[in-house]
Amino acid sequence: ALMSAEPLCDSQEIERRKTLGRAWMRALSAETPPRLTGWPAISSFITALKVEGASLHTEECYALGLFCASSNGLREWASMREKNSGSGRIDVLSQTAGTDPLVQGGDALLVTSLLALPDLSLAEQAIFRIIDRNTGEIRDLPELRAIRQEIRKIRQDIDRLVGSYLSDDSLKTALQSNLPTVRDGRQVIAVRANYKGRIKGIVHEVSQSGQTVYLEPTDVVDRNNDLVSEESRLAREIARIIRELTAELSIYYQEIRDALQSLCFFDGIGAAARWGRDYRCVYADCRGDGVSAVSMLLKQARHPLLKTHAVPIDLALSPGNRMLIITGPNTGGKTVTLKTAALLSLINQTGWPIPAAEGSALPIFDAVYCDIGDEQSLSQSLSTFSAHMKNIASILEHATDNSLILLDELGSGTDPQEGSAIAMAVLDRLLAVSSLVLITTHHGILKNYGYTHAQCVNASVDFDENTLSPTYRILMGVPGESHALDIALRNGLDGEVVDHARQYLIEERADVSALIKGLTAKHEELEGFEQVKKKEEAALREKRRKTDLKELQLRQKELELREAGYRRLETLFDESRKQLENLVREIREGELTREKTQQVKAWMASFEELVEGEKDGLRLCREETQSARRALEQTQAQEAASRSQDAPFSRSRRGTKKVTGVSSPESAKLPDLAPGIEVYIGENRRLGVLVREEKGGKWIVATGQLRMTVRSEEIQAVPLRPGMEKNRIEVHTEMGSDDSPVFELKLLGMRHDEALKALERQLDLACMKGLKEFSVVHGKGHGVLQSAVHQVLAHTSAVSDYHFARPEDGGSGKTVVTLG
Repeated sequence: ALMSAEPLCDSQEIERRKTLGRAWMRALSAETPPRLTGWPAISSFITALKVEGASLHTEECYALGLFCASSNGLREWASMREKNSGSGRIDVLSQTAGTDPLVQGGDALLVTSLLALPDLSLAEQAIFRIIDRNTGEIRDLPELRAIRQEIRKIRQDIDRLVGSYLSDDSLKTALQSNLPTVRDGRQVIAVRANYKGRIKGIVHEVSQSGQTVYLEPTDVVDRNNDLVSEESRLAREIARIIRELTAELSIYYQEIRDALQSLCFFDGIGAAARWGRDYRCVYADCRGDGVSAVSMLLKQARHPLLKTHAVPIDLALSPGNRMLIITGPNTGGKTVTLKTAALLSLINQTGWPIPAAEGSALPIFDAVYCDIGDEQSLSQSLSTFSAHMKNIASILEHATDNSLILLDELGSGTDPQEGSAIAMAVLDRLLAVSSLVLITTHHGILKNYGYTHAQCVNASVDFDENTLSPTYRILMGVPGESHALDIALRNGLDGEVVDHARQYLIEERADVSALIKGLTAKHEELEGFEQVKKKEEAALREKRRKTDLKELQLRQKELELREAGYRRLETLFDESRKQLENLVREIREGELTREKTQQVKAWMASFEELVEGEKDGLRLCREETQSARRALEQTQAQEAASRSQDAPFSRSRRGTKKVTGVSSPESAKLPDLAPGIEVYIGENRRLGVLVREEKGGKWIVATGQLRMTVRSEEIQAVPLRPGMEKNRIEVHTEMGSDDSPVFELKLLGMRHDEALKALERQLDLACMKGLKEFSVVHGKGHGVLQSAVHQVLAHTSAVSDYHFARPEDGGSGKTVVTLG
């Protein structure tokens, strides 16, 4: 209930909860504090009380009894408090109340509210008449006592009969164990299988080895049957009793449901009071609605999550003030002050006490709006300033005169002059709305803004000039300095650098235009380097692809060698096991002779030679593999060194594409544009087919399952293949609503054109349906289809990465594709 609670805007309900909480907190210090014990969850099954003929479980009845006891205990405490107040008895609670009418009214409200709880004493008595209050078990009722005595007598008879078999000396050789065993709830005897005819009875189970049978003697069978019958009779009698108890409790369903709702509420009130007592909290004063009715006054307020590390702060706004501008150094506690004010306001409107001193007062807000921290987002293309402006725009749209607004570092993230101008315009709008505003800033012009507006109050976080460290205290009415140079010096910045900064600050020589010119020249220099390195990047990507392929082939070879070695060892051990079994059988069947001993020794020597031979073979394979891997690692190290030298001059790319640079020969003949001709579209060279020519030099082009209009300048015909005059194909671009991409696209057995069309269709469907990753099975062969697939993937902008699969999952015969 507490986790689902939300701050309220109804001042009467908030004040009611706080009044009850104050009374409960005082009652905790009384001679007899409120008695509210816990209870198991009952909301899931109490609805069964409404169903005629329904029956609760024993555990559910016990839980219901504990709930009724908790409700009745709290109600009895309230009744006792009412009697004590009427008889004039003095205790700690009444001494605390004194003659304050508000305190006396709060105590009376708590007592009256608790007395309104439904009386569940009859339901409690009915439940604990059947169920033991301490153990939760069914009591020894008269209707159950005779049955339980008969069950005990039958069990004694069974123990006596079974014991007679176990103690019989003539059966000692037939028994596997001298202890009784239980199978399916029946006592049985463990008998050796070859002696099972010695005892007449029923075999219930045979051991896995077949040497032991679990037998129930004939005379024990009857008593076990009697036991089962009596236990079934007992269960039926208990079910009848619980069913009758459920019917008796059904008349209290409405009272139980109302009491459950009330007890959850008072449990929350009690939890708030106990938390407030333990953490030295008070209930904030709030007599009226809206900001205009009462000022914000926080005395010795502490952020509850900081616990003992929190430095108490004081905030005071008179009824005529609407805005507090907090300035001062970084790490001084400005943002924590905003968060403390907001959190305590929300806690107050939940009806809980706040960690502050007596005399604190908070109004009732209809909403709390915050713009705290850096909310920049790459996915939404938001910079720091853009994120702040988006939040502030939403705040200005929804703010009212009863809203609390907190703005951290207002006007930051952009040019200081423009940011200050925007900040002042925002504050003007909020003052016009009459919202209560708390802001933090480093802009000096906003400090002046606080002095020139009567509704604004300046404040600062205190800074110790001697230790050059913040004290985390709020100074009302005094603006603060940022002390950026002092803080930088304290945090380790060289003193000469700080002195140089002070000189710049004095002489105002921070020439931003010179910085921009230097950056422009550096950018042009980097552009020149990029032009030089383009060809080298392409060569490195191709070399990296070949290196990855070599590594993959090496891993496949290692896997094949390992599997072959396992097969050889498995064969060797199978044959050796058979030979050893034959030798053992010969030794067992006859006498142990010198000749047999020599055979065993010869076999052992032969087996050792075979194992050593296999070790030598595996060692040679391992050495060859390690040699090849060292050569591969040396090549990769050289490539990494080359890439690290080129890294400062290359631009960042999205993802890493393994590109197979297979291009059409320049000498190939280009056909004229005509319907049915294969073409490349745009800079990404996406493969498509011309459908028809449109007006204005444009063509309708089919790519996969899509059609698009493309200008002639963006179209390049695919070079003619040998022996063909035109690359004409037929395509169907109609896509049904049930078309979906596959997780594994198999191109084996397809011709070159068919495979590429299937791949392009898969890419289109994956983009449309949101499939981020799939695999393409193209086989190994001569690598023609593999190269074609990689060329299409390399020139598809939607593909962010592709690589060969693991050796055990297909290796170089399968490519895993990841879409951006």
